[in-house]
Amino acid sequence: MTVRESIIKGQVSSDHVVQFFDSDESRAACVATFLAEGYRAGERLFVVARRSNWAAIVAQLETMDVPVQQAIAGSRLIGRDADDTLRRLSRKGSPDAMLFDEVVGGAVADLQEPGGRVRIYGEMVDMLAQRGELRDAIRLETLWNDLGERTSYSLMCGYSAAHFVSSSTHRAMRDICGAHSCVHRHANDQLASWLLTAAHNRPETPGSATALQN
Repeated sequence: MTVRESIIKGQVSSDHVVQFFDSDESRAACVATFLAEGYRAGERLFVVARRSNWAAIVAQLETMDVPVQQAIAGSRLIGRDADDTLRRLSRKGSPDAMLFDEVVGGAVADLQEPGGRVRIYGEMVDMLAQRGELRDAIRLETLWNDLGERTSYSLMCGYSAAHFVSSSTHRAMRDICGAHSCVHRHANDQLASWLLTAAHNRPETPGSATALQN
């Protein structure tokens, strides 16, 4: 069963997309657009990001007339520091399923409304990739997918494309793409586009196919 089939045929319907970015500026613009769409649709928002990236995303959201501080005060948006959150859900340095459900699943459940969907942006996986801990990054993606079978969400995971320049990381890049229902890339992020093409320039293994979107 593919990731798309799993999270759509589970108890609820969820979307789990991944996007690779060339720069912090590209990340901030794309993530802000993703979150703003959810806010305008009446969804509650959950963000797990580095402090510097979150500041840039907030600045972009404010240009889109999304009242960030009002959303936080009204419990429509929860923001968590990625470094602290990753540390809390890890045991012996690796993501732990029980701790993930407690730390992340609990926060998402608090935001969930009957019949509603939570919109999430996360970059803890990017921190793991930056440290070269790609197996743990894939492990964390699996935990997100498990949550998506129980809780309706629209989740974007963001990675810096630069972590996958070495050809030795291309297998992990394919596996990361395979852990998502869809792969996004922005036309202006030329490194990300090139690396995605290079990493997938071989026959795909069964069940790993994902849709590449601009």
